Amino acid sequence: MATALAILKWVGIGLGLFVLIVVVGFLVVPPTTRSLTDAWGATAEEVATSLPGDELFPAQREVSTKAVSIDAPPDVVYALVQQMGQHRAGWYGWDWFYRATGSADFVDGRFSERVVPDLQGVQVGDTIHINDMVAYEVVRADPGEAFVTVAGTLTADQLGTGSVPETWSENSMAWVLRPTGDGGTRLILRMRADGSEVGFARWVWNGPLNFGGALFSHKTMIGIKRTAEALASAR
Repeated sequence: MATALAILKWVGIGLGLFVLIVVVGFLVVPPTTRSLTDAWGATAEEVATSLPGDELFPAQREVSTKAVSIDAPPDVVYALVQQMGQHRAGWYGWDWFYRATGSADFVDGRFSERVVPDLQGVQVGDTIHINDMVAYEVVRADPGEAFVTVAGTLTADQLGTGSVPETWSENSMAWVLRPTGDGGTRLILRMRADGSEVGFARWVWNGPLNFGGALFSHKTMIGIKRTAEALASAR
């Protein structure tokens, strides 16, 4: 009897800790850290400035700007950015997560630490898959300058008009590269998203999903930085 009560006690403690972690992780952390994660590494000027992709659709749910300085030229950084994706060079982040979710199958088995020739020359209209169900369409591909992709329900004719239908959902990723005076690159990631979701669905997008997206995108930027700097050093 005493053993059973002890087991129940520890099960109760475990469940209590699990609930606490869920509550803190989903209800407390996302809103209290969003001012940081929405501008991770970016300067006030970078956050405030207009960037490629801002004109595609109106957004309030998410407008985040992350940035990192990279000791490598823009052409190297751009090569890594355009080769990202499922069935491509990966996401320069947690490979274990993409394998676990069935969204990996990267050309090198993990994120590529090289420039993959067959994955270069991406053009407007090409698609970059996140997984087997979600793909982004390339709407701008300017080597060494900007790489912009979008995914959602808006059609090509609706993008850039400033108006949206009654029911819609759209998000964009704009990778903007700025050369620095020392031969390096300032890599800026502008993520924008909005839609007609309301209630619980909008809360999920605004909270847990926004926070998770911030973590993964930051990890990707750090992975790009380290890979690009290693390639530049090898040159």
